Amino acid sequence: MRQQLGRLARNTMIYGVGEVLNRFMSFLLLPLFTSYLTPADYGIASLLGLLAFLLTPVFSLGFGAALGACYFEGDQRERKETAIWTAFFILAVSVSALAVFGTLFSKQISQVLFQTPAHSDLVTISIFSTCLAILVTPFRLYLQFEEKAKTAVAVTTTLTILSIGLSLLTIVVLRRGVRGMIESNLITQIASLVLLFSLAVREVRIKFRSVLGRELLRLGIPLIPTFAFVFVIQQGNKYILQWYQGLEVVGVYTIGFNLGLFLGLIVTGFQTAWTPYFMSFIEKKDEARLLFGRILTYYVLGVGSLSLLFFIFARPVVMLMTRPPFYEAYKIVGLSACAQFLTGAFSIFLPSVYFAKEIKYISFVQLAAAILSVVLNLLLIPSLGLLGAGFALMFGMFAMAGLQHLWNLNKRNTYFNVKYEWNRILWFAALYIAVVILMLWKRSFSLRIEILLSCLAALILSTSLFFLLNATEKRSLRALSQQLAAKSLNRKLFGKYHYES
Repeated sequence: MRQQLGRLARNTMIYGVGEVLNRFMSFLLLPLFTSYLTPADYGIASLLGLLAFLLTPVFSLGFGAALGACYFEGDQRERKETAIWTAFFILAVSVSALAVFGTLFSKQISQVLFQTPAHSDLVTISIFSTCLAILVTPFRLYLQFEEKAKTAVAVTTTLTILSIGLSLLTIVVLRRGVRGMIESNLITQIASLVLLFSLAVREVRIKFRSVLGRELLRLGIPLIPTFAFVFVIQQGNKYILQWYQGLEVVGVYTIGFNLGLFLGLIVTGFQTAWTPYFMSFIEKKDEARLLFGRILTYYVLGVGSLSLLFFIFARPVVMLMTRPPFYEAYKIVGLSACAQFLTGAFSIFLPSVYFAKEIKYISFVQLAAAILSVVLNLLLIPSLGLLGAGFALMFGMFAMAGLQHLWNLNKRNTYFNVKYEWNRILWFAALYIAVVILMLWKRSFSLRIEILLSCLAALILSTSLFFLLNATEKRSLRALSQQLAAKSLNRKLFGKYHYES
């Protein structure tokens, strides 16, 4: 089991570290950008991002999930190459239709989003960027399927550096405001298509099969509603928040939401590694039964603890990295991180559905969670504002994960069953709730006091987590600590000897 866990952890680390480094570079520039962009600017960018989030699953035709099933079936090189290029050519037709739609109806879309047609040109640019992002999907998935994690991270890092450089040029130097942000994204997406297309042409022979195209469409199109439901849970609150509070509040919410998305990078790394990992056990279900349960425990303790750090350090980080108009964003940081954490937990419950080849039923789970999310937003935002939107986001994702597990239990006579360690998970849940209540407690301390409070809370958290480990895990942790300490000491001694020589 240790070897299998190590395999998943290694791939998760490669993807996760790469994504964190990329987002960290953007994070360092947050004080600069918030000096040149207003909360309203961030509100406009956020709603345009919401538009892209809505259009992407529809015009990507569900290929993000369907392509993997076609790619791995039969494990034949020719089929894999054909699947990649067939998906690309079909998506080219799809995004062409989207580009025409965005050009013809940009004023109407602007009116719906902003209650004014004044931003129609930004809508058009944003839709073109979305088209390019959809078009490179098969090439990105190819790197994931072939476990070319280092190449994928290198590509992402290169594009991030380009995006940051363009944003500095357009926002800071040329003073183009939110328009510069949107234009920079378009240029970055063009570069992404050129780079990934070049990699694919060198490694994958260009082939097209209409039969495989029909199979992709048959598998992918029924999944489109699932993406729409996730969109409602993750992004729908921004539109409702604008109705009740205005663009400025949406902009502040977006700052907190984006800071919480840092954890989403770790979760994305895990999910990227998780899908091909659990599919490799489709013929080894007996081995997976205990292993997958242990993975959920370690995920909850590890990633769940990281999400708690976002609650703990949210207020001092926001005070350090932004200006006073954005300070209220701290209320959303931890809730956003918790939502990302729960997204990964939902993924861990999916193997049972995939092994039974009943993926379509995921839609029912996500529909129920989306309805609950909308109801919570309408109930909480009018009275709680920012905080209401954050709570609705968190509870929506919790509902999605919880309902998926309940669905699996309901089908336990026909589904693959996993043995979960609910006792430890429930103890951690109690600790989680206590920390959340403490850190969202309304207060007005100075930055120095906030930093001290955060450090104390982090210390208590780490101590509490240690008691949730079993005896074997504690011994492994002590052994790992001793190994790391010994390596550090050896480096110091070697460095001293080398310097004196």
